[in-house]
Amino acid sequence: MRLMKKIGAAALAMMLVLSCLPALAEDAPVQPELAARVKDIIEVDGLQFKDLNDNGELDPYEDWRLTAEERAENLLSMMDASQKAAQMVHLTLVTKKDSWFSSDNVGFALVYEYIFEMEEPDEEDEDEEEDEDEDTPVITSHAMNAAVKTNEIQELSESSELGIPVLFSMDTEAGAAFVKSATFLPDEINLGAANNEELTAKYYQVLKEELEAIGVRMALSPDADLITDPRWGRNQECYSEDTDVVQKLITVAVQTLQNGSELTADSVMACVKHFPGAGAQQNGVDGSPLTISEDSIDLHLAGFRAAIDAGVAAVMPYGYSTVPYLGGDAVENSADQSAAVMTDLLRGQMGYTGIIQTDWGLNFTGATNAGADILGGAGVRSTRQLVDEVAEERLTDACRRILIAKFRMGLFENPYVDETKAEESLGSEAHRAVAREAAAASFTLVKYENAEALTGKQFVVAGELADDVRCLNSGWTAKEPVEIEGTSILSALRAKAGEENVTYIADAASVPADLSGVTAVVVVGEKSGTHDPAWGAATLEFPEEQVELINALDKAGANVVAVVVMNRAYVLSPVTEAADTVLLAYRPGVTMGAEAIADCLFGETAITGRLPFQIPATMDQVSAQREDLPKDIENPLYEYGFGIDAEGFGR
Repeated sequence: MRLMKKIGAAALAMMLVLSCLPALAEDAPVQPELAARVKDIIEVDGLQFKDLNDNGELDPYEDWRLTAEERAENLLSMMDASQKAAQMVHLTLVTKKDSWFSSDNVGFALVYEYIFEMEEPDEEDEDEEEDEDEDTPVITSHAMNAAVKTNEIQELSESSELGIPVLFSMDTEAGAAFVKSATFLPDEINLGAANNEELTAKYYQVLKEELEAIGVRMALSPDADLITDPRWGRNQECYSEDTDVVQKLITVAVQTLQNGSELTADSVMACVKHFPGAGAQQNGVDGSPLTISEDSIDLHLAGFRAAIDAGVAAVMPYGYSTVPYLGGDAVENSADQSAAVMTDLLRGQMGYTGIIQTDWGLNFTGATNAGADILGGAGVRSTRQLVDEVAEERLTDACRRILIAKFRMGLFENPYVDETKAEESLGSEAHRAVAREAAAASFTLVKYENAEALTGKQFVVAGELADDVRCLNSGWTAKEPVEIEGTSILSALRAKAGEENVTYIADAASVPADLSGVTAVVVVGEKSGTHDPAWGAATLEFPEEQVELINALDKAGANVVAVVVMNRAYVLSPVTEAADTVLLAYRPGVTMGAEAIADCLFGETAITGRLPFQIPATMDQVSAQREDLPKDIENPLYEYGFGIDAEGFGR
């Protein structure tokens, strides 16, 4: 039987009593809510504390009345080098082994596909449900499943020798998208196109609430990278090629996630990436040397400076690119293995004192000796190597930052979440409404002719991407063949118009000879991806089959409305030549992106988005621009910030 020892009622009563005492008691300690599943709760001075090391006494690190720094120093004095190294481990949770948490007591876990969806019970399992212990939760949703699994791991961590809680993280470029029923939000590029601080705050509040509901207290986002090369496939994860926009939105993101400039019990730790700015990839190829130079370094650092000023708790240097401009070990080592990047630039020149979280890599001792604190992709086997090859003083320095953060976030007092309430947050109607609003605010018209709202009409929907759900976000979710929940653009338009009013055409060969007077919504662009774009980094030109489809629709006399799902700035010339209207949707989100597009084309929402990057007219222009400078395409097809306003499509 799992024992949940809670003192919520006692804590509430204590708070009420304290609130009624005279003014002279204003500084009296306020009992926080404690939650324990394994260790005892002890009483000292009429207050309750968790006996995390199970010695029957109140040790300073267990005393929530002390500062986070005081508690960390006491705990460090009890830890050997292996325990300190284990706190630096940030493993990837594809599967779970109990000992990683109960005996090894690792510090961090990236909640990958392990928590994505609940297992469907077979008939034998259903027959045995009546025999289950009354304390065993009956999992009723994907959200509840995620909360149950993180709680189970926290219970294992609590059972460890010192009871140090684990801190769960998630790649959050598309929202809390490693849980099937979460709200898959638009990618960051959509926020840049909307460029609205209030909307950005609502967006990150949704992310914060959904992560907290399942016990994930670290977001591996937002991205402060400046867009400077249109070929880079990760532009979809960035806000803009304008430094002012990046600084403004990154500040909102950090302070919304963390609920202010300092970590508290109501914070989700933000991890800003990819220092010192990964947008300047050589030839746009991800993982190539960064071409940052003397006249561009400050532009790339601008977003990180803003994040640091906003109080960001963690910064991630890029794990796949060297930074030759900085010299020293940055010439040969990736940024998250480089002392020139982390110790000299980030800590020395920029004065950053928070946590440095590496990207996912392999050389963990090199990263630690260069100045990293948390080691992405490390495992329990890494601890021995760290102990053997890193001075304990360096391990202590890193572990201190980690422990202080965990104390400030209240994890030692209560790392658990209410499993029954998780589904109230994930994918809630309120959160879906924000996702829909964020998508709609980002849509950008670059050509607008002969437009007619689709209301009451029969029309054509064309293109393979029209029936592709995954293309509505970048690839930061469970990978295929795992199914994700969402609506394709085709399905959303059918739902709104009535299936009998929509004809689907997949390719040019299926286009009728005469479509005069018919509106054809053709969806073009790239499939979902992460580091490597579907078309590769060498081209931004539409594949032949997509161009042929648009041309065939145009030749048949259709009123062609091109909806472009895009992760980066494509050469739009053939699309704008053949289409009457061109609407850029970027990556509008699996959960409500298609519905937002349908709303837009039915004339129900205003169109106000602005280009977050220049649109090139040719690949020659792309080749001629510098990879490290923004807005340097000469005579682009469309300039940065361009967009045609419309009160509603077709009106």
